[in-house]
Amino acid sequence: MNDLLKTTLVLIFIVLLLRRKTSMAAVMPIGALLLGIIYLTPPKIFLSAAWSGAFSAKSLEMTLILALTMVMENILRTTGMLKRMVSSLSAALPDRRLIMAAMPAMIGLLPSPGGAVFSAPMVNEAAGEAAIQPEQKALTNYWYRHIWEYISPLYPGIILAAGITGLSTQTLFLANLPFALSVVGWGAIFCFRGMGRQNIPSIGTVRRKEFMSFLIMASPILLALLLVVLFKVNPAISLGGAVLVLYGAHRYSPCAIFKNLKESISIKALLLVTGIMIFQEVLQVTGALAGISSFFASSGLPVHLVLILIPFIAGILTGLTVGYVGITFPLLLPLMGGASASPGLVALAFGAGFAGVMLSPVHLCYVLTCEYFQVDIARIYHRLFLPSALVLAAAIIPLLIF
Repeated sequence: MNDLLKTTLVLIFIVLLLRRKTSMAAVMPIGALLLGIIYLTPPKIFLSAAWSGAFSAKSLEMTLILALTMVMENILRTTGMLKRMVSSLSAALPDRRLIMAAMPAMIGLLPSPGGAVFSAPMVNEAAGEAAIQPEQKALTNYWYRHIWEYISPLYPGIILAAGITGLSTQTLFLANLPFALSVVGWGAIFCFRGMGRQNIPSIGTVRRKEFMSFLIMASPILLALLLVVLFKVNPAISLGGAVLVLYGAHRYSPCAIFKNLKESISIKALLLVTGIMIFQEVLQVTGALAGISSFFASSGLPVHLVLILIPFIAGILTGLTVGYVGITFPLLLPLMGGASASPGLVALAFGAGFAGVMLSPVHLCYVLTCEYFQVDIARIYHRLFLPSALVLAAAIIPLLIF
């Protein structure tokens, strides 16, 4: 119980700092320092843990993957490939509803904070003159923007979850896949409820040509994903290879490469990963994880309930996937199986936390979407409860399989 109270105090302090708009890159090391002070950790042991957290092979690999993802996103955006992907896909699909869903899903392939603001105008344009309520457009844009965050090894949340739990990104992909499929299925029901088929006249050969154009433009992303998921290539290698191919295809000069790297890489985002890994390492050396595990083991509370409630609350409070994963997964790791984490239990915690993120009033995509379509935040909010709960219910599949 003592360990739980101490770590809860640290978590409350972290959340208070986040609510005061303190950068999470700074918050996590501060939280680690507070944890070390509360547990009276000797400075030598604390510094050793901080060094190990920052410069371990796992931490450096996650940092490299995140940096390469940023570089790829910048190349695709600045060369116009991303724009051509969207326009080709729009011309290839026969139904406005498909286009309205595909636009945010397409933009969502690449992680970009507040990326929903880029797809919102596309959803609006895809709706055309059809009698579709602004609330429905807003819900569609927000909902389909977040399919990939459950499964894509390009997203920091998946990278971080893999690093903390020791599971591969391939295993997390399979464990979380039911969530992503549920987003697509339930979205078709809740986002397009009452909306009949919205046909777009076009010639079949034109659609096929445009779809091939889309595949060509999206090939770097698709190639990186296939290499990781199907062939189990290290994400850093697959992304690095894709970036090199893009540099060569677009004939980047050394100066252009330097400019691209300078524009792409956010030091703050990279330090966020480092800070979270330091926090995790300090949790281990203080003995907090072992103490919390012992408490819950003897408390009688259902493990599944704990794995749902804690990430869900953290997701609502932070509105960030890396937020709830970084804050709660190190604490919950013993309940997930420790060094041999259960993919089913990890998926349950991940899905619960992301349900909180989707319902968070501080989620940037949510705020920007409602602002663009000029709709009341509350009117969209109540539409999210049931589909979010239904998506979370898909956790029963990985729990039964793994």
